[in-house]
Amino acid sequence: MVDFGNPVGREQSGRRPAVVVSPDPLNDSHAGVVIVVPTTTTLRELPSHVEIEPNGSGLDEVSYAKCEDLKSVSSLRLIGRLGVVNDEVRFRVGRALRFLLDL
Repeated sequence: MVDFGNPVGREQSGRRPAVVVSPDPLNDSHAGVVIVVPTTTTLRELPSHVEIEPNGSGLDEVSYAKCEDLKSVSSLRLIGRLGVVNDEVRFRVGRALRFLLDL
């Protein structure tokens, strides 16, 4: 769970689940930042949205990782850990990010 604070434009805001995509060495470093992908429960059928089932993820309902909203946030914005996404979701999020970032 991340507190994204006040939005500008169409940014995600408030407290909401997010998928942490930065590697543990960065997350555990003194950098004090974590790279996350916010989630939404609104289905928009965009290629940059990755479906996440509630099973094991800690989510209450089907949600979608909004990979186009990749964010670097202060680790102080992290509220708590809800759960873990499965390997398939991690793969699909990685694929969407590689596409969006042209990597």
